[in-house]
Amino acid sequence: MLGRWQPPVLSPVAPATLARAFYAAYRRDDTAFDVLDQTIRSRFGANQVALTDSGTSALVLAFRHTLPAQGTVALPAYACVDLLAAAAFAGLRVRLYDVDPITLSPDLDSVRAALGRGADGIVVAHMYGFPADVPAVAALAAEHGTIVIEDAAQHAGGRLRGAPLGSFAPFVVLSFGRGKGTTGGSGGALLSREPFPDWHPPPRPPGWRDWLVTAAQWAIGRPSLYAIPASMPGLHLGDTIYREAHAPQSLSHAAATLVHAALVAADVECAQRAKRARAILGALNGAPSLEVVRPIANGVSGYLRLPVLDKAGRDAAPRLGVVRSYPRPLGEEPAARPLLESGEPATPGARTVCSSLFTLPTHGRIDGADREQLARWALGSRSP
Repeated sequence: MLGRWQPPVLSPVAPATLARAFYAAYRRDDTAFDVLDQTIRSRFGANQVALTDSGTSALVLAFRHTLPAQGTVALPAYACVDLLAAAAFAGLRVRLYDVDPITLSPDLDSVRAALGRGADGIVVAHMYGFPADVPAVAALAAEHGTIVIEDAAQHAGGRLRGAPLGSFAPFVVLSFGRGKGTTGGSGGALLSREPFPDWHPPPRPPGWRDWLVTAAQWAIGRPSLYAIPASMPGLHLGDTIYREAHAPQSLSHAAATLVHAALVAADVECAQRAKRARAILGALNGAPSLEVVRPIANGVSGYLRLPVLDKAGRDAAPRLGVVRSYPRPLGEEPAARPLLESGEPATPGARTVCSSLFTLPTHGRIDGADREQLARWALGSRSP
């Protein structure tokens, strides 16, 4: 008996949506793409949308069409290794800037220094639904003529200055992979508010794999069953694994249907996650040596997860959905070595986050008993 095991993050999907996605894959009807395109344009204020097979592919497109060959891009030191994969495939050199551990937003002094060292482009990433200060970075980038790309893969319905995350930079990347809040099994999109060179995508696949992945998530992504995949090391659930990027492909028919349904329900789901996050925060009140990540001024988190900084040496609690995230700063990833410009400084903020941050689940399968267990985890600190 494996018992109850909470997924650390969950993108909800309804059986009726799975049925529509199955039909879309079978019929290969392009109507789903037109509807999704218009929904994305309306929600994020985009003028053009390229629907791709992954967020990494969308970032490859952004790099190819906005930065010079063998150019240099500045990346946040705390972020997914997929940023390195996209930079490598696009043939770019990399600089790094630090993040503020308390907000996970860019450290603006570090951004200013990175731009001063020279960068053709800069990527600003929202983490776990928490807003990154894209407008402040854009103001600094404008002084150097640097192009800003907004990585809104984890926007999760968060907002900044009243506008949805993903609404600020001239080029925006979305991801529809598992655990992103708006899932299609896989997929991504590149959004543009400026003229964007035409992309002639390959033929759109039906998306049977996307459908199967999402159906499996629906079937076993519940606490009573999640222990089964979580106990299988070969699945690498929650592991950060570097995978080389490839030439961008098209979003599938099934994924287009799944993503549209997720976007339509995004605001309601975001509000429910925020409500659960507030309840969890109430349960954590008084926990020693535990600091909650907070949104920047004028920002509202989408609470894809609830990140906290542990200063007492707590252990992860995978059965409760309490897990570490990225294990090391991007500059310490083996894949970064051939890409980094020489003499890049240390990024202590990112190092602090990697060594002390846990994320707590906020999805719809968290109940009162789970909150009590999370509180016991928070109160059960030990000396490092």
